[in-house]
Amino acid sequence: MKKIILLGVIITTILLAGCVKILNDELKSKETKLVLNAAISPDSMYTVNVSHTFNIFEDESENNLPFIDSAAVQLFEDGSFVSNLQNTGAGYYINPSFFPQTGKEYKVEVSYGSYPSIESTASIPKVVPIKNFDTLTIQTTDEYEGNHLQFVGNLTYDDPPGEANFYQLSCRIIYVDFNGETHEYEQYIRPTEKNQRFFDGYSIDGLLWSDKLTDGKEVSFEFIYFDSYEYGKKAILYQEQGQFIFYFKSISKAYYTYLKSMHVYSESGGSDNPFSEPVVIYSNVKNGYGIMGGYNQDTTSIKLILFSDGEGGVQ
Repeated sequence: MKKIILLGVIITTILLAGCVKILNDELKSKETKLVLNAAISPDSMYTVNVSHTFNIFEDESENNLPFIDSAAVQLFEDGSFVSNLQNTGAGYYINPSFFPQTGKEYKVEVSYGSYPSIESTASIPKVVPIKNFDTLTIQTTDEYEGNHLQFVGNLTYDDPPGEANFYQLSCRIIYVDFNGETHEYEQYIRPTEKNQRFFDGYSIDGLLWSDKLTDGKEVSFEFIYFDSYEYGKKAILYQEQGQFIFYFKSISKAYYTYLKSMHVYSESGGSDNPFSEPVVIYSNVKNGYGIMGGYNQDTTSIKLILFSDGEGGVQ
């Protein structure tokens, strides 16, 4: 399978955006604490983000964002000190020459001002390779909507036996428009109707599931990664050429638990629904909030070809 390096900063940004917003809503009357977010992988330099909980009634201008750029951030591997992480702005701290490894335990300690010091640990699970990946293009004609295109993927893998495994499948699309400009963004994917009960959640971040019912088995499932009813015919014609990149991730239990709680929060309406039941967002940060999770991934990609008459296909 094609290997693609994905910088941890992208994942960390997603984690941070969700965590800080939720803490704002749920902790209005509680003391301000530090927030640590990181998703570590062998493909990425060690990167974390440090901020503090933020009250929704505070000034949210650019000059009052909750990111912290002067904290002391220390990294440890299997109990041994590795380095102090360097601040690069907007709350990010990195070690540009250090890439975490599978099978090691990592700990990050953060101290800043009068805040209680925080820490979190994470390890990276073994990669589970993609055994097979197929794709199917379904085209129908509707008298009201016209041509309808739906791209369906089928992924197969062997679940390692005798251990708990947790997974996430996400997708990005890269395409060149008619003006020669390149665009890249997260692509929403969802399970087919017959596979919905297999997953613990799905969103723009991808599909989420565990091997609770499939330990040690060969697993195969279908999912939809493009539907013209959702994007419109103009969007199809606009994407003249490009590729879909699929990231099949084996994720740590803590990362899985966090993402699952985020899905429950989103399904409840989140901060947009003041009448929803309170949802506890999972955190594995001692004395603070946030998530430090690990993942390993296999990737594959397919090219997208779309013709001027609206017909399309993948190869």
